Amino acid sequence: MGNAMRMFRYVAWIYLKYFFIIAFALSFLFAGLDYLQHLGSKLNGFNIKVLYLFYKGSYALDLLFPLALVFAMIAAKVVLIRSNALLSFYALGYSKKQVLTPFIAVSFFLTLLYVGMHFSSFVDADLSARALLHGKRVENIKRNLFLKYNESFIYIGQLVPAKKEAQDIRIYRMTEKELVQMIYGQKAIFKGDRWIVKDAKIVFKPTPKKLGGKGFSVEHKESYETLFGFKPKILTSVFQGKKYYTIQDAYEAFRLLASQGLDTQRVRTLFYHMAVTPFFALFLVIIFFLSIPPYARSVNLLLTSFVLTGTTLFVWGILYLLYRISQTGVILPEMGMVLIVFLLGIGALYSYLVRTNR
Repeated sequence: MGNAMRMFRYVAWIYLKYFFIIAFALSFLFAGLDYLQHLGSKLNGFNIKVLYLFYKGSYALDLLFPLALVFAMIAAKVVLIRSNALLSFYALGYSKKQVLTPFIAVSFFLTLLYVGMHFSSFVDADLSARALLHGKRVENIKRNLFLKYNESFIYIGQLVPAKKEAQDIRIYRMTEKELVQMIYGQKAIFKGDRWIVKDAKIVFKPTPKKLGGKGFSVEHKESYETLFGFKPKILTSVFQGKKYYTIQDAYEAFRLLASQGLDTQRVRTLFYHMAVTPFFALFLVIIFFLSIPPYARSVNLLLTSFVLTGTTLFVWGILYLLYRISQTGVILPEMGMVLIVFLLGIGALYSYLVRTNR
């Protein structure tokens, strides 16, 4: 048991070492090339330049993280083969499953970490870099929103999601396609799970209308609670076509759109892109590890590495293309991205169950 743990730590350390080297090399190469393209822009000052490189590097890491997982496995196995360490493990009685286990464990943990990063504002790195490039702060104020929620139509003159405040808000309540109530307010605050309209003016329209009947009535309230569960971040994310979501944003946006009977394909696509697609790297790690022979003499390692690297880029490119196509509504994300990852998972399971016993 002790020897098996030492082998696990040794292989896991080599894999982790190459992963960090490749991940950071790819990220900062991407950031550096992007920076060179914008040398004559508004990136004035050392601090601004460093911050821009940091944001672009973070964006590149988000984009290339799964690729680094696969490339690191290829590099680590080549090192184990060239040093004859892999043959030594097999000669000492370790099975393919035992040697493969460190790669599976590390890549699975890192993939979970990668998915977990999408619960934070990590996904906004490219937006922040673009703001620096154009010499302005990230725009957090949304103006002139017009949207539907349940049986109400809402106009918001100005929304500040960070402060959970809205200016110039108007709510038109409908019942069976008939306007029955109008709510006006210069300011509204989101508190708890509801919006509180300050100094609200409420206009009631008579229904049904009849000659000599009661006319319009007006009430003034110091505060009026309405729009329960309509969160500021979801307002801007869904109805402004926001490109950058966290996984939590996407889930809440999906619930909101589904409750309103609206199309959820864009939000589902973003959710699968952040939470499902990254696992393709884990499946490729298993398939590729078992595809590389353990003997340096029986295979051209340089050619094999080149082919596997090209295959990884091809699969990653196909998944990204399907992600972009699914966003436009041409195909369902379940029939594109999810299906490809599922098939790769089946291939990885087959390889693990069959090839490890040969």
